[in-house]
Parts: sequence; C-alpha cells; structure tokens
Amino acid sequence: MMKKNDSYPFRLFGLIIGILILYTSCDSRKEQEVPQNRLAKESSLYLLQHSTNPVDWYPWGDEAFEKAKSEDKLVVISIGYYACHWCQVMEKETFMDTTVAKLMNDSYVSIKVDREERPDIDQVYADAARKMTGSAGWPLNIIATSDGTPLFAGTYFENEDWQAVLQRADYLYQENPEEILNQAESMAASLKEKSSLKGQGIDITLADIEGLWLSQSDTTVGGIKGTQKFPNSPYLSALLDFTYYRPNKDLDKFLKQTLDNMALGGMFDHLNGGFARYSTDKDWKVPHFEKMLYDNAQLMAVYAKAYRKFNDPFYLYIAESTANCLLTEFKRESGGFYSSINAVSNEVEGGYYTWTLSEIQEFDDAATLKLFNISEAGNWENGQNVLFANGSTKQDYLAWTKSDVKAEILSKRSRRTSPPKDKKIITSWNALAIEGFVSLYRATQNTAYLNEGKNLATYLTGNHLNSDNNSVTRTDGSLQNGFLQDYAQLSASLISLYQVTFNLNWIESAEAITAEMVERFNADNTALFKQSSAKDDLFMASYPTLDSDLPSGNAQAAENLILLAELFYDTRSEWKDKAVEMLSAENSEMQVAPAFTGKWIQSLIQLQNPSYEVAILGSQARNYQEALDLGFRPDIIFLGGTAEGSVPLLANKLVDGRTTIYVCQNKTCKFPTEDVEEAYRMTLEPF
Repeated sequence: MMKKNDSYPFRLFGLIIGILILYTSCDSRKEQEVPQNRLAKESSLYLLQHSTNPVDWYPWGDEAFEKAKSEDKLVVISIGYYACHWCQVMEKETFMDTTVAKLMNDSYVSIKVDREERPDIDQVYADAARKMTGSAGWPLNIIATSDGTPLFAGTYFENEDWQAVLQRADYLYQENPEEILNQAESMAASLKEKSSLKGQGIDITLADIEGLWLSQSDTTVGGIKGTQKFPNSPYLSALLDFTYYRPNKDLDKFLKQTLDNMALGGMFDHLNGGFARYSTDKDWKVPHFEKMLYDNAQLMAVYAKAYRKFNDPFYLYIAESTANCLLTEFKRESGGFYSSINAVSNEVEGGYYTWTLSEIQEFDDAATLKLFNISEAGNWENGQNVLFANGSTKQDYLAWTKSDVKAEILSKRSRRTSPPKDKKIITSWNALAIEGFVSLYRATQNTAYLNEGKNLATYLTGNHLNSDNNSVTRTDGSLQNGFLQDYAQLSASLISLYQVTFNLNWIESAEAITAEMVERFNADNTALFKQSSAKDDLFMASYPTLDSDLPSGNAQAAENLILLAELFYDTRSEWKDKAVEMLSAENSEMQVAPAFTGKWIQSLIQLQNPSYEVAILGSQARNYQEALDLGFRPDIIFLGGTAEGSVPLLANKLVDGRTTIYVCQNKTCKFPTEDVEEAYRMTLEPF
C-alpha cells in the first residue's frame, strides 16, 4: 500500500499527460467586456491582471478553502508574478477563455497567488512541484485538496492542455475521492519529512565543496549546467569568497567565463545597464526580458566584488551600469526601489529592447553591427535582433561604450513605449540593494553610492520597521508581516552599512531585528526558522533552505547570527550555537547541491575561518577604514567610530586625541597601532 501511495502523484501526472492529445481547443472568448471578479479588490498588480477573467478567482484565504470543503471540490492554486511573461500568456489565452472558466468554476475553487507577496505559499508548492515532476517554474499551477494539500503540479499549459488536466483530475476525484485524499496525505507526509530534521553535525569540508562545485558548473560558457542560464547570484558571490580562502585556478577561470559571458550576452542591457531575469539558451544570448530588482541588486554587488578580486575594469563598468539601471529605472522618488519591470511593452515581448538591421543601420556604425551580431534575418524572432556581444573582446566592448552611437541608440529607444513596472517596494529586495551600493562604494570609494545605501536604509528603517517592537513589514504602507527573508536581509544590509559608516544605529538595529527574528520564526521541531510567523494557513510550514534567485532566508539568518555573536559576544554568544545547529541541518544539502547553497557555504566559511575584526576608534576612524579597505578581503570585519558605544569589542579602546587601530580575532586583539600600513600587515599574519 505504501508503494502504491508513494507512486500515485506520478501516476496521476502520467494519466493527465496521456490524455492531453484527446482534447482540442474551444475558444469561446466573448467580445463583450468581462465583469470583474474578486481580485479587483486586491492591491497586487499580478492579481489585478486576472481581475477581468471569467474564472471566479479567490485571493488566498479562509473563504476559498471553506467553500471548497462545503462543496466538496478540489482547489486550483495558480501562482505567478507581475513581470512573468508566460503568466501573462496563460492569462490571455487560457484564463480569459469562457470554456476554461466554466470548467474551473463548476468543478473547482480557484485561487490566485502573487509569489512576491506570499513567498511562503510559493515555496511550499514549488517544493511539491519539484517532488512530483522534478522541476518548478512560473506560472505554477497546482491542483490540491480542500485543505491545500497538492495532488498535481505543473507550470505553463496551453489552453487545450489545461482543459484536459482539469477534466481528468476532476474525473479521478469523483470516481475515487478516498484514494485521492489518501495520496494527498502521503504527499504531505513526504514533504514534511525533511523539515523535521535537526542534523547530525557538520562533516563537509571546503575541499569537498571545491570538487562538487566544478562538477555542477558549465566550464565551457559559465553558469550552472542546463539548457537555460540563471545568474544565481548567491552562488557567484560565494565562489568569489571561497576562492579567496582556497585559491583555485579552475574556479577562477569558471568565474571569469560566467561573469564575462553573462555581461556580454543578451541578458545585459547594453544601453542603460541592468540584467534581464535569465537566458533562454545555454550560451547567455537570448533573455527573458523582465528585469527584477533582486537580480540587479545582487549582481551589482557581485561585479563590484569581482572588480576588487580580479582588478578588471570591465567588471567595474558592469557594476556601475547596473547601479545606473537601478537609479534611472527602479528608483521611486519618495523612497525605495520598485520590484520589477515587465518583459512586454505594447503587447510585444522584448519589443523595447530588440532591433532590426535597418534600425541600427540608421546610425551608420559598422562596429555596432559587428559587435552585437546584427543581421537582416535577426538573431531572435521576426527579424528582430537581441543585442549580445558574445565572442567579442571586452576591450572592444568597452571602447564601444564610450562611443557617441551608444548614446544615440539609447536616445532612440527612450522614445519607445517603456514596459510597465510593478511598483511594490519589497523589504528584502531593497535590502539587497543596500548591500549592492555598499559593495560598489567599497570598490570605488565614490560617496554617491554610499549615500544611496544610507538613504535607502533610512527609508526602510523609517517605513518598513516598527521601532517599538522591531517587527518588519513585507512592503511599505502595509500591515502584512514580513517574512524570514525580510528580517534576515534587512539585518544583513545594516551590518554591511555599519562597517563603512560606523553609525552605531545600524548595528544596534541589526541586532534588535535579529533578536525579534529569532523569537518570531523559531520552530520547535527543527533547527531551522520558519518562513512565516503568521498562523498556519498552509498544509505545512515552509522552511526556506535553498538559494535560487535570492539567498535562502535561513542561510542569511545563519550568517547574521555568526557575525553578530562575534560583535555582541557578551550577550549573544548563543546565536553562534544556533547557527552551528542550522548548518548541521543543512550539511547534506551542501553536499548534494552546492550550486544552490552558496549562502550556506559563505556561513560555513565564516564559521571555519574566523574573520579579522579591525576595530578603529578616534576622530579619523572613517578615514582609516577607507585606507585599510584595500582589495578584496572577505576575511575582514570593520567596526569602530568616534565613541565606544554598545559593541563589546570596542569597550575601553578609545584613547583621547588619537585614532587607534586594533586587529582582533576570536575576541583576542594584537597590540594597538596608529599606523595604517602596520595594521594592514597584521591582517595578513596568523594569530
């Protein structure tokens, strides 16, 4: 019986797929205006996109599940986000079809979810999809029982295929509801199994990770192996740090291949900077054109770090161009950065970014045609050309960026209808932007970038943080509680900002937010933190562990706990013990999927290779910090200022009339010095 139960979701999936060819499309879309459904009252632009569907959509909530229970119906849970191109296609071609709507309205209760508003819901069902089918993506479409337990998972469906899925799943449920419910229980138990693990210790070594990383990487063109390429910024950031501690020519070569091809390729906006979400091919040439804040915030930091590590001006250009994209396309005048920019303008995917040969020929510049592989036939669709410079040298590319023709083409593009934006201001994504601006400031010492980071931190702590109880909201002006990722990422950004400003408010706020996080998201059955502190409205709690487009909330929390335990060792030493427990729980995950556990590996590096704590006190503390912040040194934590404040490591170190530098490690300090060069030499010597 157990074997039968375990295989049932896969049999259900096979049965559904097997009958897809038996159905044909019946597009009975009506010409008249479609009345609005319940989603018209929502604030999410993604939900509002579906507010005129004839599908009787519900937002996530008790009402939908109570209706499903009272009417003994299965539930459709459809998850996506505003900038998702295939979400938009399915909305127009499938959910606007009255035949599809009748199937859904008669036999199901249908729920729409914005994954950016509810990452906890998204994670649970994405995990279910991976277990059932081996992959997940968006739109993510789930058929579930009336308590939300998944039975079937898939992504994008054409109209007739979705009709077939709906009819087959309903038929199976009507024929044998008891078996369906039993299989749902089996699936739920299987999904819950991992989250109950506490771990048996940390036995993975950095040497183990070295070989595993190379085995999962595409050493020909860069990135993680696969037919599509995502930037996976936590992976790249971790590799940069890892190769500092364990120099490896093969990993360095791979890093350069990835960074070069990704930036020269079609994902990068060569006119105004910034990256699209991912490449639809393995060679980084043709993107899905939506731009996401979280990608660009992280890649700004990654390329700034790469510039410091490899001293390559190309990487600095990409980092600064990405910052330019954020400041000119994402920044909101009243504070914060928008979440995403759509791939579609004037109902044409990528229309804002692509060019015909004749359009480029107007500029009478043969170098541009050659550099970006422009042809009459086009390198994409319908004679259109994506601008990608793969195969060109970085030197030729940088020379082109200084030419007048770049500005002329950008000027022409600016007269096109720009793609719409999702104007949510999401806490964790904006916190990533703070870290990006801090990284770029450290690479350039350009105070304009530091000011952007400080202004954004001031905005977030003033509008997304309740100073009375240190609770964090998901978005501005919202009563929605923040998720683990929002707490962990905001705290991390304030830690990074403190190190270059010595403003005590930032580090004290980071400590207070982390203390609230530990209390709010703690779970009894696991070493990990829950994704949400809300009441249990899911069939299971979610525990984010893997990095994908964003750092794992748990991994970021673990890194924060390690750093803050070092800085506040007199009151927060137990936080390091908690981080060790978390890393132990993820030990096997790091062994199996190092490409998706980069932030965990950074935490492991920090644990096994304690940083130098460079404490600087006196009137010249900030100037000395700038002078010491040379090159790429992920093994240094800066702290200090003009007063000792509340950080224990600074106690009794201020000397009147002098600026003194203390190089410490594991709460032990070398003899203080006022000489910057001598202090830097100390950071190169073992204790």
